[in-house]
Parts: sequence; structure tokens; C-alpha cells
Amino acid sequence: MSSSDAPLSPRSQLALSCFEELLDCAVADVASECHRIARLGLDRSVDAEEEELRVWAARAAAGADHHHPGGGGAAEEGGAGGGSKGGVDVFGQTHPAIAADVIECMNCGRPVVAGRFAPHLEKCMGKVNQSTTVAGHFGSRLPDIVRFVPCIPFN
Repeated sequence: MSSSDAPLSPRSQLALSCFEELLDCAVADVASECHRIARLGLDRSVDAEEEELRVWAARAAAGADHHHPGGGGAAEEGGAGGGSKGGVDVFGQTHPAIAADVIECMNCGRPVVAGRFAPHLEKCMGKVNQSTTVAGHFGSRLPDIVRFVPCIPFN
């Protein structure tokens, strides 16, 4: 927008609107292309950055092994993309591989460890393997009055 408070003519508003639309499209195009290149591994500079991350993770794992004997540094180095689950974060704090906070499931009321909450919720709400969960738990989800109504044959 311009710095003056004067209203823009309809032609100027249209030109500004077209310019903003073109700019948005250009930015989105560049961003999606950069994401595609990085995702497919076509950019060599990304490989260098990933190698630096692996070296940093190896140093962090070596430091964790020094403080925690038998800490499994090789398992952390071979992890998913240089991640440091159970290792040391950028602030030097160690975190468990699975979050240990206990959360109560709002669907069934059972206590669940935070690191396993999403898979539990999928199972609890019946989103996983519909063929087996529906067959196995169909009767348990119905109210008692519906479950125990005798079947009356129709003539």
C-alpha cells in the first residue's frame, strides 16, 4: 500500500490486486520448488547440512555415552534421519525416547503414556484396522439396552 491516505482509484486498486496475486503465486512457486528439491534429495547443499547434523548427533551421542555407560550411541546414530530421540537436545538436556507424562484418555478414561497417546487414541476411537476392531468391539460400544434386546422374527 502507499504511504498517503488518499483513496486509490479503481484502476490502481485492480493493478495492486493483480500485483499482490502475482507476488503470492511467485513466492508459493519458489517455496514449493525448493521443498520438492530438498525432499527428493536433488540439492547437494542439503546433503552437506544433513552430514553436519549427523556429526553433531554423533558427538552428542558420544557425550551421552560418556555420562551414561552403555547408552547405545550406535542406535542413535543410525536412527531416523539423524534425530536424537533419547539423546541430548541443543540445550544439553536429555529426554527419554518416549514421553513419560501420563495423560487420561478422554474417550475411555484410561491413563496412557504421552508418547503412546496418538496410537492409543486411534485404536480407542476405532480408526485402525476397521475390519478387526469393528467385529471385535461392536457389541461393547452399544448401550446395554440395545445389546440385550431379544431378536423378534418378522412374519
